[in-house]
Amino acid sequence: MGLYTIVQLFEVALFGGVIIYGVLNHRPSFAVFGAGLLIGKAVLNILLPEGGTVLRRSIVGYGLGVVYVVVCILLIHRYF
Repeated sequence: MGLYTIVQLFEVALFGGVIIYGVLNHRPSFAVFGAGLLIGKAVLNILLPEGGTVLRRSIVGYGLGVVYVVVCILLIHRYF
C-alpha cells in the first residue's frame, strides 16, 4: 500500500470521526463539516480520471464541500 493511499485512508477516518463526534454530541454543524470534508475527498478522487493536478482537483472538490457546508449550516440555523 502506497503512502498516498495510507494518507487518504487516514483522512477518511479522521473526517468520519468528525461526523461521529457531531452526531454523538448533538452538534449538527460538526457533522455537516465532516460530511463536507468527505465530499471534498470524494470529488477529488472522482476527478482523477479526468486528469489535472492534485491541487486543481482539491480546489474543485473541497470548494464543493464548502458550498455544501455553508448551505447546510444556514439551513440548520434557519430551522433549528
